Amino acid sequence: MPNDPGLAGDTCFYMEAVSGDGGTHDPSGTWWLSPDIQLTGPVSGPDNADPGQTNPVVVKFHRKPANTDCNTPGDETLTVQLWVGNPSLAMAPNNQASTFNVLNIGSSTVGPGATGSQQIDWSVPSGLPPDDPQGPGHKCLIARCFPDSLSPSNSKFFLPDDPHLAQHNICIVPCPEKKLVHHQFHFKVSTLNPGPEKERAILRAVLDLKPREFVGRTVLTRLKKVNGFHQLATAVPTQGFKFDLSALSPSNVHDNSHAGPHPNFEGQATLTNHVAHINFIADLTGTQAGDAFIYHLTQTDTSGHPQGGLTLVLVKL
Repeated sequence: MPNDPGLAGDTCFYMEAVSGDGGTHDPSGTWWLSPDIQLTGPVSGPDNADPGQTNPVVVKFHRKPANTDCNTPGDETLTVQLWVGNPSLAMAPNNQASTFNVLNIGSSTVGPGATGSQQIDWSVPSGLPPDDPQGPGHKCLIARCFPDSLSPSNSKFFLPDDPHLAQHNICIVPCPEKKLVHHQFHFKVSTLNPGPEKERAILRAVLDLKPREFVGRTVLTRLKKVNGFHQLATAVPTQGFKFDLSALSPSNVHDNSHAGPHPNFEGQATLTNHVAHINFIADLTGTQAGDAFIYHLTQTDTSGHPQGGLTLVLVKL
């Protein structure tokens, strides 16, 4: 997916998907764990939002140095936008079943080579159902920053390519710990086709046994708070994992989840611009208590270009 044509007039401001990437997001990497979106719940702490409370979200943005050939309209202010959505492989800004626009706010620009930030105070409602983007449970935050005079798309986010956007996984409390049933774990994931037509998409899950330094550091920061966690798993569960695509006319399904250096499962499914729900299923039979398993769940178009993704970490307790 190309960059947002509405933001083509600015090539100076960016957000980082991975620390130090300078706004050049790697579509094949884990770009949905951005350090430039930081949520701290007043009761529950980092990466947790507390219903009935004002939850500060700090969005960071950067400007390229003066010696680069970037262009910008020269506006005195930026617009910072924040959305929240259910755990999803792909999301849309104009679909209320997909995302909720928390706030659009103006922010002072910064000089060449500098970093700025904007705090957004997010008042999370109480009593919403889990399927609501602001309801309790695992969620995704998306931020978009751009010069004030530009007009981004209101129908597509253009993740992961556009450097004006970033995504970060969080939780709206309570984030219930799902239990294994007969060693199986089921996790509901939302998705849609980010385009206007019905299209085929490739849904893929990968077990990451050798995470990159950024992913490992991000995951371990959270795992250290989990009672019973011992170590990141180094062996493949023999029973494998999969998406349940039975309701989405699946085809070209390949299950390589039981062995190998990069265990994976993928299949094609037909998606529309209406939100669809699918289950990711992992079987941890025979694994050791205290082991944590990192799964990256992604969606691409049929040509292989990424449309969305998230990271799911399971701990055998």
